[in-house]
Amino acid sequence: MTFGGFPESGLAFLKQLGKNNEREWFEAHRVVWDEEIVPAMLGWCGELSERLLDVMPRLTFAPRIGGSLYRLNRDIRFSRDKSPYKTHTAAILWEGADKHDAPGFYLHVAPGEVIFGGGIWMFEDERLDRFRRLLHNDASAGRLEKALARARKGGLVIEAPEKLQRPPRGFDPESARSELAKYKGLTVGKRFKPAGWLFSRGALERSESAARAYAPLHAWMRDELCG
Repeated sequence: MTFGGFPESGLAFLKQLGKNNEREWFEAHRVVWDEEIVPAMLGWCGELSERLLDVMPRLTFAPRIGGSLYRLNRDIRFSRDKSPYKTHTAAILWEGADKHDAPGFYLHVAPGEVIFGGGIWMFEDERLDRFRRLLHNDASAGRLEKALARARKGGLVIEAPEKLQRPPRGFDPESARSELAKYKGLTVGKRFKPAGWLFSRGALERSESAARAYAPLHAWMRDELCG
């Protein structure tokens, strides 16, 4: 389907879900999720993946909930917060066998924030070891630094869930690459406040611009970190 923008009713639904995060309310209003948010997010991802064929030709788009579109249900097994639903919707286009251990481009819509970004959120142990070894390779590290410079030029900033207080063993604290070595994952992202552009094809344009700024980092991860 053609993407015409994220539905305004969908943003209102997510806002109300934050105030009524219970199964009874969700079931009474789930038509908005099923018939407006899900089709819009899948349409958005589908068109975006086609637009990015020239820079990320092997992205996987799985047009279903649990594929490119994340489930709305929260995993509450090990959480003190037993709220059953997320209050945002998110999707991913990725390249690799496992979307959780592969570089990908991420879209996130919440009532107060829209995020576009890419990378690998958390490295598996072997991937983390390889990442740090690559930082000691001048050619590979130089390519990574150029990719990150391109991302910064496009308005993206480095984001990662965990970061060491000090560089790991083998890195000079005074070296420029020691800062990168602190990361346990590596993503870049750009955040926006929801506004009229979100409810139009302007959302597709903004996400494509962010994806193209991320593309050199994606290529580095594909070729050198995950290759």
